[in-house]
Amino acid sequence: MSGAKEKRLGKLKRKRIWPSILAFVLFVLACGAAFALFMYLCVVCIMGTKIVGHYEEAQQVSGVLDALMDGGDTVTQAAEDMHGAILTNKDIYISDRDGNTVFMTGDSEPDFSIALEFNMRQDFSAVADSKSSFTPEKGLDTILALPVEEIFGSVLNPRGQGETRAQWMTDTIIREDYWLQVPLRHDAYILYVKCNLQTQRQDIVYVYLMGFAAIALLLIPVTLLFINTMRSVLMQRRMTQLIYLDPVTEGRNWLYFQNYAHRILTRIWNNKKAFAMVNLHLERYHNYRACYGVRAGEELLAAMSGFLSARVGKGETFARHEGADFGLLLQCVGENEREYQEDCTKRVRSLLAELTGLRPDQKIHFHAGITMIPPYVDKDGKWYHARKNVDIDELYTYANAARLETETLDEQRITFFNHDMLGRQKWERWVEDSMDAALRNGEFQVYLQPKYSPVSGKLVGAEALVRWVSLSTGLITPGHFIPIFERTGFITQLDDYMISQVAKLQAEWTIQGKKMIPISVNVSRAHFALEGLAEHICQLVDAYGPSHELIELEVTESAFFDDKDILIETVKQLKAYGFRVSMDDFGAGYSSLNSLKDIPLDVLKLDGEFFRGDDDGNRRGEIVVREAIQLAKNLDMHVVAEGIEKKEQVDFLAGQGCDMIQGFYFAKPMPIEEFEKKVEEDA
Repeated sequence: MSGAKEKRLGKLKRKRIWPSILAFVLFVLACGAAFALFMYLCVVCIMGTKIVGHYEEAQQVSGVLDALMDGGDTVTQAAEDMHGAILTNKDIYISDRDGNTVFMTGDSEPDFSIALEFNMRQDFSAVADSKSSFTPEKGLDTILALPVEEIFGSVLNPRGQGETRAQWMTDTIIREDYWLQVPLRHDAYILYVKCNLQTQRQDIVYVYLMGFAAIALLLIPVTLLFINTMRSVLMQRRMTQLIYLDPVTEGRNWLYFQNYAHRILTRIWNNKKAFAMVNLHLERYHNYRACYGVRAGEELLAAMSGFLSARVGKGETFARHEGADFGLLLQCVGENEREYQEDCTKRVRSLLAELTGLRPDQKIHFHAGITMIPPYVDKDGKWYHARKNVDIDELYTYANAARLETETLDEQRITFFNHDMLGRQKWERWVEDSMDAALRNGEFQVYLQPKYSPVSGKLVGAEALVRWVSLSTGLITPGHFIPIFERTGFITQLDDYMISQVAKLQAEWTIQGKKMIPISVNVSRAHFALEGLAEHICQLVDAYGPSHELIELEVTESAFFDDKDILIETVKQLKAYGFRVSMDDFGAGYSSLNSLKDIPLDVLKLDGEFFRGDDDGNRRGEIVVREAIQLAKNLDMHVVAEGIEKKEQVDFLAGQGCDMIQGFYFAKPMPIEEFEKKVEEDA
């Protein structure tokens, strides 16, 4: 993934969801707290207004009592006169500073164990009545608390028969008695006036009306903020869907696959399960689009996506990677590695068979590469840990490496990954990345393998072979890079380089007056697909000026199965320019005698496989070699046998009239300097 995309996705989620949700939650909490405080203040306001009224009445009582005492009455006389004349409906209680009762009326008295101190607009001191429901634990909260069930019942209770609305509203719901302490100017005594705190139905109605009004006002910003939050959430979901959308199949894209596959593999409850990472590849997709159109190609990929969506189960996932490649993460059932692979093979083979039928009137084929992900056991053998260091891209790379191997296997469509595959592909990638620079830096060196006469034992020729001496890895033999060059087409550039180097070497030997040895150079079959090959080779050689007869051009036997007309014409032109032309590796493949009949070749090189095998195979090989040499002689061709390693082989070939022998029996390929010394020694 791109870690950048993942970071942008995470940033998008944090930016668009969490601030909005957090703001909404905090605002709702703040509204709830504000509503609770508002309701509490409403109750306090109503109850406080009543208490303040009671206190003002109590102050009037204390004023009358002080006035009577100022007139000369004792406290008892003043209280009796005042109560009999003025306070017919209020009880009073007078004590001295020591707490002794001086005067009291009514059938109850203050309960000094329960003090009720509170502040409205001024400080008040009060105590509970001995017959009230106040408790030391609740204190004043008993007055301010509104029993919800009792209140709702009273509010919802219908009016009685004949009861007016005004009477119904003024019905008392809660009644509590308490004693207000009022100061006297005569500070030897303390006055307490009994008050009756009543909560009427209209008080409750007013409180709830104000509550409903507050809720209605708060619902407006809460609703707007909720709508904004939902819009942010929906926008984020749409953005996430767009980020995870594959524009071709309109299904999930590779970013989603990376995230979800990683989540599946790292879940702790999946550690005992085996999984398979599958690279599913539609062959020749570009050719399909070229034939049926881009839209038809995309419709096919969309159909594949829909098919896989129906076949991939819960706890699995898939997505299109790029082009016509899909990645799948599948669960595998079994008890061991062999059973996991068998289950996976069976399932993938079934998928490929059904996918092939997506277009019944068109032939489509698939390859699949698989890398297995076994159950996870940590180094201590414990199962209860989740998988660690899961790299989805790496697992898919392994599956892709396995799938690339299937391209060379016509029948096998499913291949499991092993690390040798990755090593080969890494090597091929390194070769492809390095070959151009290696050619510019002169890392390709010419080695010469001598050719000897089997009769005289003299050095009579050589073949130019390439060795890659890399500045970073050292000597690289042809088998490790020539097949890659042939596949990439770079082989034609290497051919040009080798022809030029041999021409340059021949020119230097001519100038230095050294013995001239004919040298053969390989020309790949890819070169023969180019127009004007003979003129091109002639220009390369003439740039240095050696005689054309000193250079022999070897054509591999496989080239003779391409366009024969072009090959024949090119060989005739090369011979017209004075070059000798030979068929290399005769017998390595399916040799065609028609090629010898139609193409005017100068030399036939017998492949070394003719001379390997058991005794019975050698005897049969000798018969074939004898006849091949005789055939070449009848066609006026020289014969070279390569891969010769034993003296008996040399003696046999000498007896059959073979012209030259090339192989380890005489000499291995060697650098130019060493070859020049051998030529001098031979002379």
